[in-house]
Amino acid sequence: MADDRRKNRIFRGSLGLLLLSLVLSGGCWDRRELETLAVVTGMGLNYAAQGDGYEVAFQIVRAAQLQSASGGAGGGGELKPVWILRSTGPTVFEAVRNATFQSSRRLFLSHNQVLIISEAVAKGGLLPALEFFVRDHEPRNTQWLLLTPDEPVEILDAAAGLERVSALAIVDLMKQYQLTSKIKPVYLADYIKTRIEKTTANTLPIIRIYETAGKKELLLDGTAILKEDRLVGFLDHKETRGLLWVLGEVRGGVITVDLPGGGKATFEIFDAIPKVKVEFKEGRVQVKIEIKERAGLGAQTTYADLSTPEQFKKLENLQTKAIEDEIRAALAKAKAYKADIFGFGEYLYKHDHRTWQRLQKEWERYFVDAQVEIKIEAMVEELGLVTRPATYRELRK
Repeated sequence: MADDRRKNRIFRGSLGLLLLSLVLSGGCWDRRELETLAVVTGMGLNYAAQGDGYEVAFQIVRAAQLQSASGGAGGGGELKPVWILRSTGPTVFEAVRNATFQSSRRLFLSHNQVLIISEAVAKGGLLPALEFFVRDHEPRNTQWLLLTPDEPVEILDAAAGLERVSALAIVDLMKQYQLTSKIKPVYLADYIKTRIEKTTANTLPIIRIYETAGKKELLLDGTAILKEDRLVGFLDHKETRGLLWVLGEVRGGVITVDLPGGGKATFEIFDAIPKVKVEFKEGRVQVKIEIKERAGLGAQTTYADLSTPEQFKKLENLQTKAIEDEIRAALAKAKAYKADIFGFGEYLYKHDHRTWQRLQKEWERYFVDAQVEIKIEAMVEELGLVTRPATYRELRK
């Protein structure tokens, strides 16, 4: 009984925190006002299956089910903590309004956390679908944008790991991207800002469904490239971090390298500071990328003692090559798609506008032909709590 009471207190406290996070920034409401609203935490955009227009999916929180430890309604069968509502219309705005035919409560969009875009919409052009979210006063520009090869409604209705609401789980995944630095999170405001820039291509993180033990769950799986607002290609995790090195958005993560004598070593990234310079010389664009990276040894699968100065130097050289390989891989993919995801053209626009005016009409050609010089300075600064591996043994000659 004591354990049951303790669980009830924990869940009631969790519910209170959730509701506070949903409503505090919206003003001073009473309980009656809250009960007249359908609070939307996630939305999905796809083309309508029949006819012209869009299908909009809404993930709406059921507060009563979040309060329950089991998520059930008590004797009448279980209810999910969210309700998935789907509506269609010739525009996103009308699809949102048409949802009132199904919802007895007014949809409240100000606390929407994530916006999931289908590949079909991204291939056809994203801005017409996003226009409502930019124009209307209620949606915020701080909602996360993600692209999916699956149906957006499936993402909103999938299992959420330790969380009970998939949209909130996705928010946490976005916020802790620095644990790997292999995902590039994008706010709605980020996408619009980059789209306004002269040549920079956009990117969006990819989320998809995968099945495990017969259960559908969520997986972040690379990066989509959008050129002139349309989906043109993809980056894998390695290529995504190659992009982030240049953009200065590597906040952490790990690097694993193969050791010459066999085995592997994994390093934890402490920080990385890039310096990028773009010039036009001898008839072509020349780019210089310098990166200073600090890391510590986190694990090794070899008996060798890696704590000597000679080994340190080898480890730093291995890191240098690994980082350059990731950047080169991202560059190769960007040039293949003729998409300046690095913002080299924007650099010229800001720092050498006269040159930019001469190149802008043929920037795609100049970007593909750009000569890129990469200089990496990798430093291994820590070994953790031990200087030798836990399995260390003196190797005899």
